[in-house]
Amino acid sequence: MPSTRRRPIRSGGSSTTVRLIPQDPTWLYDFYLTHDLVLAPYHAAWSMRRRLVDEEIDVAYPPGLEHVPELDAPTCLDAWSRIHHALPAALRSRWAVHDTSQDPTRDSALFAPDGRPLIPLHPVTVAEDDLRALKGVRRAVRLGAEAHPSLVVTRRADGSADIESVAGPGDYLGTIDRTVAVLTLTSDEDVAILSAALTADRSDDGAHGVRLSDHEYAAYERFADRLAAAAMTGEFIGERALFRARY
Repeated sequence: MPSTRRRPIRSGGSSTTVRLIPQDPTWLYDFYLTHDLVLAPYHAAWSMRRRLVDEEIDVAYPPGLEHVPELDAPTCLDAWSRIHHALPAALRSRWAVHDTSQDPTRDSALFAPDGRPLIPLHPVTVAEDDLRALKGVRRAVRLGAEAHPSLVVTRRADGSADIESVAGPGDYLGTIDRTVAVLTLTSDEDVAILSAALTADRSDDGAHGVRLSDHEYAAYERFADRLAAAAMTGEFIGERALFRARY
């Protein structure tokens, strides 16, 4: 795995902010599915509809996404792509989508004060415009889910009811919520402390990784609390506890 010491990479735009991105397959799974399940197929349908506007061909949106017409397809896909491009190589691997059971601390170059390997965090400088675009995706899908629930109740004359499950925007909401929640975690003092530690040049002491000081590790612990809450948005409290226990 590449060293955790690296300068923050920018996703583009004039107004930027530093975010700490975890090298964690659980969150990366949601990050990539936001692209694969929502942004890319929605953009493909949107683009095809524009090209075939004068032809009698009906291009269907992915199931449920026809109910989010306020989604700005090209802007949102470009925003995700710029953030993805800004990530370090270790986070751009598609293997995260296929194996979420891998140990995130394996081959880690980030260590606690006692030498225990930690799940790596990467400071990434992202454009505020790109974050706003992804927040727009979340807002559009939330509104779509409220207007078109995935469970449809049909009441019969005798007072009984049928409940039918249909594809709806709510099917994608958890994935998008968790993706955006982590990307928009506030850049507070803990983020500043960890970003400085992760980008500092420690080559003079011959280190091949980053061993956090007690002060830096306390910041890591506090950030991990916020990270677990964000990365497990919408999940059961037990799932949040399991996620947090790995950090």
